[in-house]
Amino acid sequence: MSSQKKFRVARYVAACAFTALTFGAAAHAGDADGTAKVPETTVDYSDLNLAKQADAQTLYSRLQRASNRVCTQYKEQRDLRKMKLYNACYQDALARAVDSVGHASVQAVYAADENVRIASRSMKSRAST
Repeated sequence: MSSQKKFRVARYVAACAFTALTFGAAAHAGDADGTAKVPETTVDYSDLNLAKQADAQTLYSRLQRASNRVCTQYKEQRDLRKMKLYNACYQDALARAVDSVGHASVQAVYAADENVRIASRSMKSRAST
């Protein structure tokens, strides 16, 4: 982990490819060489002590906001396909951000978040139905 306690939240590259295939190259413009730019943001948490539950929750809130920012291009309430892309992007960006931090207290806050789709949680709910 960086001594600056910073990391980048990047959206899932497969979502870019899926978007390009779904909406066409014009809807998802890339560089002249055809490569798509992956939005990212930096979240600073040097002011937090992750051993404290309140600080872990604060960082998790920052990660949620950052995940929303990098995926906002898909956030269109009236377009179901874009909302699905937004949800997939957001879920993946948040999961990767929590993994990047690599601290047990932040991972615990993430695991307790009922709005997050975790594969094991999805499998349990399917098995019970």
